[in-house]
Amino acid sequence: MVENMPDGEAIDIGKGRTVEIRPTTAADADAIKALYEPFSLEDRHRRFLSAFNPTPAWCASWATVGDRGGFGLIAVAHSAEGDEVIGEAGYALQSDGDAEFAVAVAPAWRGWLGIYLVDRLVRHAAESGIENLQAEVLLDNRPMLAILRHRGAVDLEHPDSVVRVSIGVLGDVPSWPPAETRRKLLVASTSGRWSGEQDAADAGWATAMCRGPNRRGSDGCPVLRGERCPLADRADAIVVMLDPDDDTTGQLVASLRDQQAGTPILAASPTTGEQLPEGCVEVDATGSETFATVLALVGMSPVAG
Repeated sequence: MVENMPDGEAIDIGKGRTVEIRPTTAADADAIKALYEPFSLEDRHRRFLSAFNPTPAWCASWATVGDRGGFGLIAVAHSAEGDEVIGEAGYALQSDGDAEFAVAVAPAWRGWLGIYLVDRLVRHAAESGIENLQAEVLLDNRPMLAILRHRGAVDLEHPDSVVRVSIGVLGDVPSWPPAETRRKLLVASTSGRWSGEQDAADAGWATAMCRGPNRRGSDGCPVLRGERCPLADRADAIVVMLDPDDDTTGQLVASLRDQQAGTPILAASPTTGEQLPEGCVEVDATGSETFATVLALVGMSPVAG
């Protein structure tokens, strides 16, 4: 049972124990530092993408992120044996209009608490008018990636062993960052990756990589529900690198063509000989060659190597 309180909420977890979740204040700096003290090197690497051990100054700054337009949460377990800080989460505003978030949970409390804290951040961001939350996650951090994939995350970039993902807080699909001024390329790829990603980045394009409706389920794809996709609506070009012989792929390409008149849509033709919808461009090549086609369609020249 969840009991709402003026400055947070208390979750009854049985046996006389409760978990209090509330916004952080400057007074929580020491509690945040105490949370990280027993963390293993792997735990800290997953949280900070390095072996960084939070300093008092960092903890004080993170505890007061709410003073700078962000939002912080702390989770404290209360029992007859005493109180224990078991988790923290927060987000900070970015220059592109989105916010970047992070979550940390004590080992014994992992599972439900991380999901709950992400949900709280999403709700607060929505109430604050923030459209998306981004995070940098190690590719081997499967528990966090599973949480974000479940929320319909799309990949924005893959620097080294890290992936930057975005989740929408106003719907089941994120949008482009409000202040993103680069040309925008939406790629539907089963793996969430695309071999032309670096070429697009070198040319100054922003890329969002969606795993397609079969990974999201048709109910999770707004286009297949007859609704608008915020990523497709602002894209300068759309590349569909999904199984061309799958019926769902065909429905997606046809629906995108109907919705996005004037936007270049590139896709592979089915091996059955069936034709792509009129106005779509057939591609069956590497990411570099496909992106070169994108540039030609929008009247741009390839970037010199």
